[in-house]
Amino acid sequence: MTGHSWRVAAAFAFCTTLVASPAFAQRPDVELKGITVVGVVVEDLTAQAAACGLNRDTIQAAASKILADSGLKVVRDSDNDTYVYLHVITMSVPTGLCISRYDATLYTHTTAKLSYQDSPVLVQVSLIHEGGLAGGAASGHGDNVVRSLKQYVEQFAQRIRRANQ
Repeated sequence: MTGHSWRVAAAFAFCTTLVASPAFAQRPDVELKGITVVGVVVEDLTAQAAACGLNRDTIQAAASKILADSGLKVVRDSDNDTYVYLHVITMSVPTGLCISRYDATLYTHTTAKLSYQDSPVLVQVSLIHEGGLAGGAASGHGDNVVRSLKQYVEQFAQRIRRANQ
C-alpha cells in the first residue's frame, strides 16, 4: 500500500467509526439537564447518631428546603427515579467523642445494555457524590455534620440549576 492509499484507507476507517459510534452529549453536567423533580431519602440513624446530636427529620427538612428554594419540586416518600440520598454512619466512645462518615449522592435509574447482558437492564446511576468525615464533642457534632450535608446539597442544586439554564 502506497503512502497516499494508506492515508485514504485510514481516513475512511476513521470516518466510518465516527458514523457508526452513537453520539452522546459531552458538556459538563449535561446528565443533570432536565431534572425538575427530586426525592430526598435520609437513611435511618442509629441511637449513637442521635446521642451525637443528629436527627433524621432535621436532615430531611434541611435538604428538602435547599432543593425547593432552588426551584426543584421535592417529593417525599415516593418512587421518584431521581433522588438525593443522605447517609450518615456515627460511632461514639465513652469519652463523648463522636465520629461520623456522611455521604450525599444524587441517584437516578435508567435502562442500560451491559456488555455481558443480552438485553437492557434497570440500573442505578450515581450522578453526583460527595462525602466527608467529622469528629468532635457530642455538643456540636450534629450541627457540623448537618452543615456539611447542606453544603453538598447546595452544590447539587447549583449544578442542576446551571445545567438547566
